[in-house]
Amino acid sequence: MSDERPLFLHPPWMVGIMLILGVLSLAAGLTVDPFWLVMGSPAILTLVVYIGVSIVLRLRVDGPADGDLGSEDRDFENGDP
Repeated sequence: MSDERPLFLHPPWMVGIMLILGVLSLAAGLTVDPFWLVMGSPAILTLVVYIGVSIVLRLRVDGPADGDLGSEDRDFENGDP
């Protein structure tokens, strides 16, 4: 078994249902009635957290590694201006 913890501790189908409900309540709240923004706020919050965590993880994976200097910083590493 892997030592890596899952991103969300709930089963994936449960997270998927909350994401779908978040999108539906956000769409209904913006187009039909703002009441759905209040009623769907837990699902909307789940959607926001999911998107935020996905963006941060993608930036962390695609970003430079620790100790990796950019091309502009490599020139100064050897003392050259």
